[in-house]
Amino acid sequence: SDAFDLKGRTGPISGTVTADKIGLDNPTIAPLIAGRITAKVAGSLATDTIVIDSGSVTSDALNTGFNGRVSLAGGAIDLNLRADAASAALPAAARGVLAERTELSAALKRDANGNVTASAIRLISGALTADGQASLADNQLAVDIKGALTDISLLSGDAKGAIAFALNAQGAGTAPDLSLTVNSDRLSVAEREITGLRLTATGKADAANPAANVQLTGNVAGQPLQGRAVLATSDGKRAINGLLLSLGKNRVSGDLALDEAFVPDGTVALDLPDIGPLAALALEKAEGDVRGTIVFSKTGNAPEVTIKASTASISRGDVSAKTVTIDASIANYLAAPVISGKIRADSVTSGGTVIRGIDVDLKRDGDWTGFSGGANVKDIPARAAGRVRIANGTTTVELTSGQATMRGIKAAIAQASTITIANGTTSLDRLALNLGGGTATVSGKVGEALNLNATLARVPMSLANSFSPGLDAAGSISGTVKVTGAPANPAVAFKIDAAGVQTSQTRGAGFGGMSVSSSGTYSGNRLAFDANMSDAAGLGLKGGGTVATSGTPTLDLDFSGKVPFAFLTRTLAAQGLSLSGTADVDLKVRGPATSPVITGTVRTSGARLIDARSGLAINDITADVAIGGGVARINRLTGNLSTRGSLSASGTVGINPAQGFPADLSVKLVDGRYTDGRVVTANLGGDLTIKGPLASAPVISGTINLAKTVITVPEKLPGSLAALDVKHRNAPAAVRAQDKALRPATASGSGGGGGLNLDVTVNAPSQIFIQGRGVDAELGGSLRLTGPASSPQAVGTFDLQRGRLTILAKRLTFTEGTVGFSGSLVPYLNLTATSTTSSATVTIVVSGEATNPKFNFSSVPALPEDEVLAQLIFGRSMSNLSPLQIAQLAEAAAQLAGVGGSTSLLQNLRSAIGVDDLDVITDEEGGTAVSAGKYLNDRTYVTIQKGDKPGSGKAAIDLDVGRGVKLRGEATDAGEAKGGVFYEREY
Repeated sequence: SDAFDLKGRTGPISGTVTADKIGLDNPTIAPLIAGRITAKVAGSLATDTIVIDSGSVTSDALNTGFNGRVSLAGGAIDLNLRADAASAALPAAARGVLAERTELSAALKRDANGNVTASAIRLISGALTADGQASLADNQLAVDIKGALTDISLLSGDAKGAIAFALNAQGAGTAPDLSLTVNSDRLSVAEREITGLRLTATGKADAANPAANVQLTGNVAGQPLQGRAVLATSDGKRAINGLLLSLGKNRVSGDLALDEAFVPDGTVALDLPDIGPLAALALEKAEGDVRGTIVFSKTGNAPEVTIKASTASISRGDVSAKTVTIDASIANYLAAPVISGKIRADSVTSGGTVIRGIDVDLKRDGDWTGFSGGANVKDIPARAAGRVRIANGTTTVELTSGQATMRGIKAAIAQASTITIANGTTSLDRLALNLGGGTATVSGKVGEALNLNATLARVPMSLANSFSPGLDAAGSISGTVKVTGAPANPAVAFKIDAAGVQTSQTRGAGFGGMSVSSSGTYSGNRLAFDANMSDAAGLGLKGGGTVATSGTPTLDLDFSGKVPFAFLTRTLAAQGLSLSGTADVDLKVRGPATSPVITGTVRTSGARLIDARSGLAINDITADVAIGGGVARINRLTGNLSTRGSLSASGTVGINPAQGFPADLSVKLVDGRYTDGRVVTANLGGDLTIKGPLASAPVISGTINLAKTVITVPEKLPGSLAALDVKHRNAPAAVRAQDKALRPATASGSGGGGGLNLDVTVNAPSQIFIQGRGVDAELGGSLRLTGPASSPQAVGTFDLQRGRLTILAKRLTFTEGTVGFSGSLVPYLNLTATSTTSSATVTIVVSGEATNPKFNFSSVPALPEDEVLAQLIFGRSMSNLSPLQIAQLAEAAAQLAGVGGSTSLLQNLRSAIGVDDLDVITDEEGGTAVSAGKYLNDRTYVTIQKGDKPGSGKAAIDLDVGRGVKLRGEATDAGEAKGGVFYEREY
């Protein structure tokens, strides 16, 4: 300052000092001056005095100010101090009753003789206030502090009310007389009222001869409270005599002797049938009972405490215990405690965790405590053995064995491991667990920071089955996991390899055991990973990306590679379909996991689709599908029918499962050929659309144009074949999985709402041929199929154009007829033929499904069916037929019924004499002839016939020249001969 007199050392002064950091080992002061600190002072200097007009010391946590005078001659001080500190920087023991900041002010004086006086002391921090003064003059101490805490809920959330306190100290500085009082008119703790509470403590703070008298009185929930303890020193021996705490029926009592370090020796008895009122006195909420003794003693110079206690039930908050007994001794409990004894408990509950059957034995092992025992933790049987030592602030646990069985899964410690706890940090040294034949090994540290390394070796995935019913997982996992960072925000790095991975879902989809490898990191609520998947069936998928896990998970994933269509096995099997081949996929997944946006392409070539129900297959399937905007757009889809023809499709399919995969597809069939392998063979083409949800009930609509179509009526019905009801007994897992995939469960009570629905028009102007069992007819027309594909309804029919029915060389012409569908895709026939005999008009109706139509005979006048058949074929009554004619009639009836086989008489005769045809013929006059025929080769057929009249024998030969041309020659036993040329063509 320009006004400062250097020669006289007088004048104004000021200054500022700043430090970025001050190193200080004092744990009480260091938090207050942490970080950048600044000190400022302004005042003046006189000959023998410093006058401080203003001064301050500030830091991140502290803001102080002061002013006053300091005598340079005699050292006298007269200062006014004030401080404002962040309570978080004050000792942790005091923070519970403090507000966010704490204010302190005082007037400090020191005279030339060194006597110190602090007056106008005031402390304010929220509900806590204190006022008073203190002095130390001529080695005499005088302290008088009074204060109050107006809200004791700061000490316990279960408490309400206020307390007042006063502290007084008078006397020699080395042995003052002390007096402390704490009182409250009314408190409420855990729904218990405490009234008239008063605690007084008086005594002398003399290190050589300490003395104290503590008295406690009041009323807790209507029960009188009395407590006392007297500390006395006699002949250098200290003792607490008449220790008593009485509240209702609860009583704590005892006598203790104290050595020079105040280590106790004696017994304290506990008889607490209801700890609730005592807990309220400690501002806690607890219920239950405790009975027992605590015995303090010494072994040599080492203190020891023996606890024998029991409780039928005790609880505090969400922690409770039942039927607990403790019989234990703790040696050297102040320095390096070693425990021996037993702990038993029926149950201990903490929140949702229940531990039952606790049975632990503790034994001394030098300066170690050995332990062994077990319990059921959340119904998981567990046992462990080892030893623990506490020394020099470090707890060391050596685990020699341990095991737990959870849902049938046994986990055991694979090797002896060591756990140490020091300075708030837990260290693991190769803690190895055997998990179902695999191992998981963990090493590292857990404290304010994490540094853990875990190694997995062939850990079976079947361990997850107990936690997820129906998962049926198989395979094993190996790899490494590293966890670092703060426990509240850890960082995880992993590298995992899994072999033979299978679940019930992947098996149902047709996937075999897969190999999966993945590596990545997780930190800051963000997962980043790469993954490869493959299997023996051709799966080869690679990809990865990131997943933001904060709030609704957000995806940013890319996958590409080959996916075999086997994954659709389960879905397609329910429809009787099978798809083979492989797709090349390139997919991107973006956005929230609840509604992700999927884009990309799916391509395939050479795939094959088989419909097992119809026997139809589509070969050489080529597809190019683009995915985006919530739909899969088919740019190209072509294939060839196995029976003949080509198929192409285009359109879109929605990819949202919740919408059932809605489709809008157009399908074109060109020059196709269809056969069901039993009845129908058709040449066809058409244009169809598929619309609606594919997962429930899509609708197939459009037009199918039929060319030549043959409906074959089976000549013979199959023998007595029935579906086998196969039941698996003790089947291997692979067989059970295959059976489940081939016969998926269906929802009970479904009323046919699923599957395909039809709205298809079928056009066939002509060339619908019906053949078999003597029926040879042509129909044409148009009809519309509607309703479920499993039970379609037909609107319209195919109508008869021409046709005939042949029975034993008797040809009848159909006069009317239709073909339609009734509840299935098997054609339904309805044909009528009429013929007139000499005595009746005969009508034959062929009706029913083409697989097994019914032939009904009627006549006018009405005759029995066998009589009608006799009149139709032989023109005479059944009573006038010869035995051979009756046999022919029976064979004709069997042919129409579809029985056939080797049971007919004529068939047996043919086989016996080695001919291809044997027949009995009756003319209009009742004459009978026998005819036999045989193929000499593929083109030559010889027939010999002999009747019952002279000149009725003849021989004929038929030669098939080809292309429908046949030559016939004939000679009779009367010497006549004739020949001809014939041309035959199927229409």
